[in-house]
Amino acid sequence: MLSPVPGLTHLKVLTPAPPLIDATPPPPHPQTPDSGAQRRAEALARIALEASFGMRPVGHLPPERFAGPVRLHVAARQRRGVRGAVRVDTLHLRPGGEFFGTAVSGGRAYAFTGRVEGTRLASFRVL
Repeated sequence: MLSPVPGLTHLKVLTPAPPLIDATPPPPHPQTPDSGAQRRAEALARIALEASFGMRPVGHLPPERFAGPVRLHVAARQRRGVRGAVRVDTLHLRPGGEFFGTAVSGGRAYAFTGRVEGTRLASFRVL
């Protein structure tokens, strides 16, 4: 909208319209996982990462806590020969047991992802 400038009849200033106020409430924040689930996911991911990088044998992954595909992926990574100490850098847990994060080994950063179902690691991948 153009408004006249006081004292100058030939000049007009563009004044913006007032912003519209959004009446809809913001969406609810997703539920954050409890600290027990966070600790459980972190412990299972740490054990799987240590086994993936050769710090633990695959036999340290009991079938009651680690699903078959997780054990197969860890065994395949051990056969590739990437060995060394690993440190979990970040770990993020989403509702539903899905997690992802980064780990550092030998000066390189690796991404990992997985899913926890109850007290069992159902899926896990080091990317």
